[in-house]
Amino acid sequence: MRPRRQQTPITIRSDKAAQKLALLTKAGRSQAEVIEEALEKLPVPTNDDDDLAARIAEFDELVHRAAASPRRWKTMAEFDEATYDERGLLR
Repeated sequence: MRPRRQQTPITIRSDKAAQKLALLTKAGRSQAEVIEEALEKLPVPTNDDDDLAARIAEFDELVHRAAASPRRWKTMAEFDEATYDERGLLR
């Protein structure tokens, strides 16, 4: 831990938060202790970049498997011919 004068100062811009901090430090606790305790209770957000990278990798794998598949895909004309009759109604 760095010496106190080398640490980044904390700026509180909310009057409500400053009043609450003043009440919590009356018992002799330092502002840093109160703030650190409050921050420890908060959940740490997950890194969305890791989740996105995993989803992209999963998608790439699906595309690769589909492209390597020996199945021949129907063209739109073939699909229409198999699905609709000459009047445009479903078969």
